[in-house]
Amino acid sequence: MDIFTQFVAIVGRMTPSHVEMLGTAFMISNNGFYATSRHVIGDNPNGLVVLAPHIQRIDEYQDVTDTRCQPVNATVLEIDPIKDLAIIKADVNFSGLVPSMVSIDEVAVGETVGIFGYPHCTEGRRVLTFQSTAVGAKILLESSSIKSKHAVLNIQSRPGQSGSMVFSPRLQKVVGLLVGTYAPQFGISLGGINPAELNQTTHIISAEYIREMM
Repeated sequence: MDIFTQFVAIVGRMTPSHVEMLGTAFMISNNGFYATSRHVIGDNPNGLVVLAPHIQRIDEYQDVTDTRCQPVNATVLEIDPIKDLAIIKADVNFSGLVPSMVSIDEVAVGETVGIFGYPHCTEGRRVLTFQSTAVGAKILLESSSIKSKHAVLNIQSRPGQSGSMVFSPRLQKVVGLLVGTYAPQFGISLGGINPAELNQTTHIISAEYIREMM
């Protein structure tokens, strides 16, 4: 799994004093194209960066006190606000094999998938994290009268994981991009927490839509 340390990255924005970490992105081509969620980068295309890999092996102990980073300037190439997807380009070249992308159609309900992302990056911690879970359901979600293929995963997610790669060990391919907690967009807030989001399900969008944007 060490190869995933090289093409799963943090997308952030430069400020006068530091890099604000926004969420996760993953490489979709060897010449520095990355996919992430549109809501991660928001409406401001300025100052976007991708943080270069900080570890070589997934088994390394990641030092959370080490705040050094190598930001690489990134530009927005494509945005699909309906499907909440974005493709950005950074001046990065990767000589290894980038996994291909397939539809969530290729994965069965109950099948195990892996998530690679940075769950705590929006809280200031840069820790590449692997999680394993099962596909709980396949669903169609509608936005602007357009229905898109999604899947529900049987796991809870955190804000920093938006844009994470969802990978099928059986297929050795990317099957989706993590969007966020599968919860209603309404509810009360207690200390900044929406109780409706305290559930064990997350939804992802099929990777086929990323492939169509390239």
